[in-house]
Amino acid sequence: MQITERRIGDAVVLDLVGELTYANRGAFKAAVERSRSGGCRHLILNMHGVRFLDSSALGTLALLTQNLSVAHSTISLLNPQSYVKEILTLANLHQLLPVYHSEQDALAGSRLPAAR
Repeated sequence: MQITERRIGDAVVLDLVGELTYANRGAFKAAVERSRSGGCRHLILNMHGVRFLDSSALGTLALLTQNLSVAHSTISLLNPQSYVKEILTLANLHQLLPVYHSEQDALAGSRLPAAR
C-alpha cells in the first residue's frame, strides 16, 4: 500500500493506493499516528485508490473513529470505489464514518453534517 500525506490547514488527507489489509495495517497505523502527532484535527482518508479492504481494515477503521472522537478530532472517507463502498456499507461503517465525493465537501465535513 502506498500512503501519501497532504496537509490542508488543520486537516490531513491521506491518499491511499492499493489494498488496506492485515498485512499492511502497520504502515497505515503509522501514517495515521504521524498525522495525529502533527496536530491533525480532521483526518480524511482518500479511498479512491483502494481496491480492496479486509476485515482487519474494517476493525481498524472502526477503532480509529472511536479514538479520534475521544481526542475531539474527526475522520471521513473520500471517494471510495464502488466495491469498497459496498464493503463499508455491509459492515455498517458508513454509519460511523461520513463518506464524501469531493475533497472540498470532506474538508467542510468537520463543520457540517455529512451527506449520506
